[in-house]
Amino acid sequence: MNTGLIRDLTGLLGAGNVSTDQKHLNDYAGDALGDYRAFGAVHRLDARPAAIAWPTSTNDVSRVLKLANRLDVPVAPYGGGTGVMGAAVSSDGCIVLNLQRMDRVCRVSRRDMTIRAQAGVVLDTAAKALRSEGLLLGHDPWSRPIATVGGALSTNGVGYTAAKYGPMGDQALGLEAVLPDGEIVRTRDVPKRSYGPSLAHLLIGTEGTLGVITEATLRAFPQPERRILRAIEFSDFEAGFEAVVTMYAEGVQPTMLDYGEELWRDGESVESDATVYLAFEGFAEEAEAHDGRAVKICESMGGHPSGEGEAENFWRTRHAPGERYLRQVLQSGDVAGARRARSEYRMEYLHVALPVSRVLEYRRRCQELLRERRAIVREWSLWARPEMLSFLFLEEDDGGGQTSSDMGEVVDRTLTLAQDMGGTMEYCHGVGVKLAHLMERELGAGMSAVRRIKRALDPNNILNPGKQLG
Repeated sequence: MNTGLIRDLTGLLGAGNVSTDQKHLNDYAGDALGDYRAFGAVHRLDARPAAIAWPTSTNDVSRVLKLANRLDVPVAPYGGGTGVMGAAVSSDGCIVLNLQRMDRVCRVSRRDMTIRAQAGVVLDTAAKALRSEGLLLGHDPWSRPIATVGGALSTNGVGYTAAKYGPMGDQALGLEAVLPDGEIVRTRDVPKRSYGPSLAHLLIGTEGTLGVITEATLRAFPQPERRILRAIEFSDFEAGFEAVVTMYAEGVQPTMLDYGEELWRDGESVESDATVYLAFEGFAEEAEAHDGRAVKICESMGGHPSGEGEAENFWRTRHAPGERYLRQVLQSGDVAGARRARSEYRMEYLHVALPVSRVLEYRRRCQELLRERRAIVREWSLWARPEMLSFLFLEEDDGGGQTSSDMGEVVDRTLTLAQDMGGTMEYCHGVGVKLAHLMERELGAGMSAVRRIKRALDPNNILNPGKQLG
């Protein structure tokens, strides 16, 4: 144990905000990335932090980072612990900077249509604070009951309502953050300026490698006068895809677009069920107009509207996975053990983005690749836009001969195929430790530029080393 580090941290934050208890070290050493799906980065999950530190203010964060630089100790920022890429995974001897006690909603302004919140505010808490003022939070992922404002910004997350409101980063007007050397910076809470690079966008989506977001001012939206929910079934993925593409080409604006084709075996044949779930909201006449045009387009492509109950059930239960994770993992007596137990299922869920014109070609080539590698696809889906393609697959039962490293090779081949076709390997969750090895391939010469930025801001490589920026 680094007794000097613990003494100094305790002096800065107080004894109640620093822990070396083994249970705390285990619980906060990682996020929702489990052993099997970590593939080549699985060894990173065994790293052990030196201490957990709970700051309660931006000044606390600044003091911790200044200390870490002086002692040359790495720091791993930690939000809700719900990430699936390992962005919050510890490194040996690091300080876990747990932001969960920075959980204050600072201000809700109905006039400005904004909310100012500390990084540790849970998204559901922010949504409720806005609802009481007749406003709406635009970011609505499945993890809303457990994910935090800072975590969602650091991964530039996508939620169910991104079709209308965009990813989390698009909703940030201004940020307060602490740079790796402890300097506090704040960007202005305005939607537009005409000069200079955006400091905020150096912090959004970079997973705490260039700075620690401590507060954010987010756009809020009016509560809708009318919300229409719709489920429409298609005979196959291609028909539904063409309907989605046509909707966007004609300017139809859904709030939610979730299209999935689920596949299962029935003897020797493969059965499929392709359904698009849509939500339209806003003024009553606006929602009705967009819904009417969407139904017309879908029916022209062979779609058949389902009963209202199916769409309403989908909307009502959209946060159920987050609620289960809260109960089964975060509220369990053994968070680390529960997290590891959930990682035994041998499957993968990938999220790539490509030009619309390449999506179906990519899907076809991906099917061939996965078939060749004896992987079974269970679902193809689109989320928010026709460019954003997700797919879930698992290993064919071969008596236990395949390994996590075999699956890791399949994952790399599918993701590099997306890159080679002009797409990106991940649109939803960031890269963390899991996909960091593909960053240079994705950014090309741009990787050298961002590494120079990293060295300029963090010359001692204190913040989240080994993640997306190396």
